[in-house]
Amino acid sequence: MRYHPWVLIAMCAAAFSVLRIVSPVQANEGDMQATIGKPATIAISGASAHAPVAGGARVVVTINAYQPSMAGPVATVVSVRCGAELREIGRFGIFPNQAFSVSAGAKPQRFGFLLPDEPACRQPQTIEISLDPQTGDGTGASITIGSASIE
Repeated sequence: MRYHPWVLIAMCAAAFSVLRIVSPVQANEGDMQATIGKPATIAISGASAHAPVAGGARVVVTINAYQPSMAGPVATVVSVRCGAELREIGRFGIFPNQAFSVSAGAKPQRFGFLLPDEPACRQPQTIEISLDPQTGDGTGASITIGSASIE
């Protein structure tokens, strides 16, 4: 069976649109990178498909790249929106404090954080990742988030 070229183009465009809608990646890489003073807001994969989570659920954040600051160590702060309030749910540091990148062959690093057991926090859609300098001003530090999901 032969299709007219415009029909094939329309089918490809429709398929692309469906894939774009159901894809868990909601942002480009620049939006998935946090630096000092510029936090990243990350959509939680499949969050709209999840029913409200019970106590004990956790958010797992996958880090694909890290660039340390030469001015001193930084902590990565993970926050979730609970109603109108942004609530910190955890912090972590990359150890050893060395640059890495999945695109350069390194393995991604994963960190899990329990969600607060409160009704306003049971169906989060996004998390916010920010960098907090521990000593110095954190100049040059950046972290690239691969994904965030509820487990």
